[in-house]
Amino acid sequence: MLLIALSILDILVGISLMFPNFLGFYIGILVLLKGLSSMLGIPTGDLGIVIMGFADIAAGIMLLTGFLIPWFWIIPMLKGLYCLIIGFAS
Repeated sequence: MLLIALSILDILVGISLMFPNFLGFYIGILVLLKGLSSMLGIPTGDLGIVIMGFADIAAGIMLLTGFLIPWFWIIPMLKGLYCLIIGFAS
């Protein structure tokens, strides 16, 4: 259930990167904290978790600073869809 909630957050991040809005700052804080918590699990995690954590940190920094890379919204959207499918499958 938590995986589904976090994947919905990733989809919201992708939408906020695609269409900047007033919630982008707050979503950026949440995704930055999510990325930092993924980075704390580096010693026990695999490479996939590290890459997803870096993507969260990069998206959080982009939302907090307003410096948006036009194509970067694809990464959190794909990550969110992947985690949503995994969450519903398990």
